[in-house]
Amino acid sequence: MPLPDLRPWTYLLLVDAALLWLLQGPLGTLLPQGLPGLWLEGTLRLGGLWGLLKLTGLLGFVGTLLPPLCLATPLTVSLRALVAGASHAPPARVASAAWSWLLAGYGAAGLSWSLWAVLSPPGAQEEEAQANNKVLMWRLLKLSRPDLPFVIAAIFFLVLAVLGETLIPHYTGRVIDILGGDFDPHAFASAIFLMCLFSFGSSLSAGCRGGFFTYTMSRINLRIREQLFSSLLRQDLGFFQETKTGELNSRLSSDTTLMSDWLPLNANVLLRSLVKVVGLYGFMLSISPRLTFLSLLDMPFTIAAEKVYNARRQAVLREIQDAVARAGQMVREAVGGLQTVRSFGAEEHEVCRYKEALEQCRQLCWRRDQERALYLLLRRVLHLGVQVLMLSCGLQQMLAGELTQGSLLSFMIYQESVRSYVQTLVYIYGDMLSNVGAAEKVFSYLDRQPNLPSPGTLAPTTLQGVVEFQDVSFAYPNCPDRPVLKGLTFTLRPGEVTALVGPNGSGKSTVAALLQNLYQPTGGQVLLDGKPISQYEHRYLHSQVVSVGQEPVLFSGSVKSNITYGLQSCEDDKVMAAAQAAHADDFIQEMKHGIYTDVGEKGNQLAVGQKQRLAIARALVRDPRVLILDEATSALDVQCEQAVSTVRRAGDSGAWEGARWEDQPVQNWAEGGQRTHYWKESVPSWGWGVEPGGVKAAPIPPGLPFLQLWQYSWERRAVQTCIYCPFLPSFISHLLCPKS
Repeated sequence: MPLPDLRPWTYLLLVDAALLWLLQGPLGTLLPQGLPGLWLEGTLRLGGLWGLLKLTGLLGFVGTLLPPLCLATPLTVSLRALVAGASHAPPARVASAAWSWLLAGYGAAGLSWSLWAVLSPPGAQEEEAQANNKVLMWRLLKLSRPDLPFVIAAIFFLVLAVLGETLIPHYTGRVIDILGGDFDPHAFASAIFLMCLFSFGSSLSAGCRGGFFTYTMSRINLRIREQLFSSLLRQDLGFFQETKTGELNSRLSSDTTLMSDWLPLNANVLLRSLVKVVGLYGFMLSISPRLTFLSLLDMPFTIAAEKVYNARRQAVLREIQDAVARAGQMVREAVGGLQTVRSFGAEEHEVCRYKEALEQCRQLCWRRDQERALYLLLRRVLHLGVQVLMLSCGLQQMLAGELTQGSLLSFMIYQESVRSYVQTLVYIYGDMLSNVGAAEKVFSYLDRQPNLPSPGTLAPTTLQGVVEFQDVSFAYPNCPDRPVLKGLTFTLRPGEVTALVGPNGSGKSTVAALLQNLYQPTGGQVLLDGKPISQYEHRYLHSQVVSVGQEPVLFSGSVKSNITYGLQSCEDDKVMAAAQAAHADDFIQEMKHGIYTDVGEKGNQLAVGQKQRLAIARALVRDPRVLILDEATSALDVQCEQAVSTVRRAGDSGAWEGARWEDQPVQNWAEGGQRTHYWKESVPSWGWGVEPGGVKAAPIPPGLPFLQLWQYSWERRAVQTCIYCPFLPSFISHLLCPKS
């Protein structure tokens, strides 16, 4: 174990001894007598030690004990003079005093340095945190710039309210003096009238101040939430795979509220406290400068304790925010999947999980409350000591005729008020830091750049729907070391039917996601009509390439709002035509309000098959050129299957739908003069360069139970490309509907 470096301490003792020798000798004769000389001696000693240690490069952390070492004795003697009277305070010089004074100074310095070293955070981390907090504060101020007129109006009423509240104790003291001396009715009535006037005016101004600040707070809150939600919707899907929903909800709800409170609430409290402190200290100085100085004694200790408390409080608040977000995530998962929870009998398991999360929150809150209780105890003990000193000194001044009873009462009222406002000034700094800590997380989301290419601009009037995958490789962002696709190359042309065959997790749905530009391939290109799919304008691309997923998502609202989701306007006839094509018109007509019936949160008022039909109708109403069905018919009922046979028997009905393979060979059949070919060759063993069991390109094999339960009218002539992921077995087929 290496020995500690004793050079700074040795050099400190030698330099201090030399300075004390000079101050005791000829230099000491130049100093004045009494308290001024004592303070001047301490100042010279502090400056000499600081400068010499700085020149030698040995200052370091030794510099933190120099102020208490040099100024402890002058401060002690000054306090004795204030309490017992200046005439009874013996002047002293540290250089010529007994060794006990010097040892007491070093003892006070060592104790102060030990407390500072133990309780204060590391210097480098503190400086970095302060610099970061300043940047965040400036960003919050810029974010609040549109609300500047309302803030100015609130500050105006704040000043009026503070002035009125400051004058009330002054007239209270005047009333006491009038009642205690020769009673003057006119002076008494005047004092009462002015006290009531200032009370009413300050109350009215305080109400206006609070109203303007509250209105500003709501405006900032709405603006921050809107910007954060807009930023989240622009993020890539990999971001949502890495970030939990509960954390995002916590940022949108609690953290944005803390941010919106930062300027209005803190400015309200900060400015009100600052103006009151200045005004109250002015009145206190006019009454008794000595009592005013005594009232300042606990301020350094209060500020030091508040600094340590704020650092610890901010760290605990961050942990509490994270713990609350985790607990909220558990609630959302359990309530959202309540059917699954009950089907597996996992109610007790979820209760235990939530109980553990709440226990973590309780422990953190208990730790926060313990530290706050200790801090409040220290603060009240300091206040009690100062009160005793002030009453003792005030009694002496009253006996000497320097103060009246009313003046002392006014001073005590002022002192109690100014103490609370000084504590508020110190406390508001920590509260501002905690709110800035919440802003740091929100700003990190606002500043995050999505891992997406530059927005495309292509929006051609016609789109053929030719899809090309050229040497495409892909791995999901949360698993970059596990490629899903590797060297995938194929072309989908009109007139062909192609299947993507592979087990679950082999990348079939990933192909559909890449075609929708939801992810960016890690290698190769995905082309649509010979152009990279990322070059198409966002809204245009998703109006031409539409998908129905394995688990369709519906939103709270009417049937029509779900079918026309994302569209600017859509007629009811077009909505019903799409619903009829998706075989959703039957249950829609049975609803009480038809297409205006509310489907509930996430469509929970509908069956799974009905959700899938609405999702298919939502895709068809857009008249897409490329339609992607990713196991979109896995929950359809027998009614839709019977519709398949009905349309097949119609022959010339102008409708096309799939066929059903059973154990017999697949037959080729024609509808409306168009022929759809189904190859009967077996699945080849070659694939797309992925590991065994991955996605393979092959014609549709015979003998597999395949049911495509989707119908589309040829009269619409809209769909050019259809990529379909059936549910038995799990593969994707590419169906091209040729033009007439």
